[in-house]
Parts: sequence; structure tokens; C-alpha cells
Amino acid sequence: MKHLRIAALVTSACLVMLTTGCATVTGGTTQKVSLKTQKDTADVAGADCVLANSKGTYTVTTPGTVSVHRAKDDLSIKCTKDGETDAITAVKSTHRTGAMVGNILLLGVASVALEGIDRANGAAYAYPDNVTVSFGSQTEPPLVPSATKSDASTTPSAANDSTTTTGAATTQAN
Repeated sequence: MKHLRIAALVTSACLVMLTTGCATVTGGTTQKVSLKTQKDTADVAGADCVLANSKGTYTVTTPGTVSVHRAKDDLSIKCTKDGETDAITAVKSTHRTGAMVGNILLLGVASVALEGIDRANGAAYAYPDNVTVSFGSQTEPPLVPSATKSDASTTPSAANDSTTTTGAATTQAN
């Protein structure tokens, strides 16, 4: 009877591991993004910002932190403040390489299934932890996230990079 309980426990644990990806367990499907706004390198507080991706729409007043659902596509951001031209930009989503390595170490060849789960629920991707949006007089059209973007267009980088954006331009600071 004791062996049956142990076998049931081990089987249950394996089933749980196979139905959730490693990135889902280690990092989750959501992340906190800190957002601040600037104009001419001076901080601008009180801007209302809307962040959006294929998983949802999120609002925050700057400076502030918001929890967003991770997704393959970029995170579009629009900040508004009285007396300022709207700042519209997008922040790139990157693949969490560590999550894929964890899946491979956990199950080897069977990690393909876990990677598929992580990609489907967004846990395999991340946005920068800190984002700065600058108000300016950019006249370029905003970057718009595309749900049909190929995997080759996402380049791995550290998830905690700081990103500064001005109008429609996006630059990554390492």
C-alpha cells in the first residue's frame, strides 16, 4: 500500500511538471514593469499611460509600476499629459533564454513540450523591467506590435534592461 501511494505521488508530480512549462513555474506569465516619463531629461510625473499587448490592456500613472501579462508581441505604450504631445512607442518582447535552458535541463528532449507551453502562455517572453518614455515633438508614426511577427525577429537580451523611448523611437540601454 505504501508503494502505491509513493507511485501515485511521483506520477502526480510528473503530470504537474509536464502540464506546466519551466518558465511558467520559475517566472510566471506576468511581470512588473516600472514606467516613468521625461521631457528633455527632466522627470515628468502624473502622465497617464496605457500599455497594451495581445494579452490585455494595462494603465498606470507615472512614475509607477504595473503588472503586465507576458506575450510574444511587443508592448505598445501611449502616455498623455495636459500640455504635452502624446508619447507613443513600443517596447520589444524578448525570449527568456534561461527559461528554455531550464526546460532542457529538466526533461531533455521532452523539453520541446514545455517550451511550447511557455510560448503559448507567454511565460517564455519578457519585457524590460524599467521603461522611460520621453515626451517630444516626434512626427514619425508609432511602432505598432505585430501578432504575426516571426520568432527570428525577437532577439535575446537581459529582461532587466532599461529602455528609453522618445515618441516613436525605441532604444535599448545595456
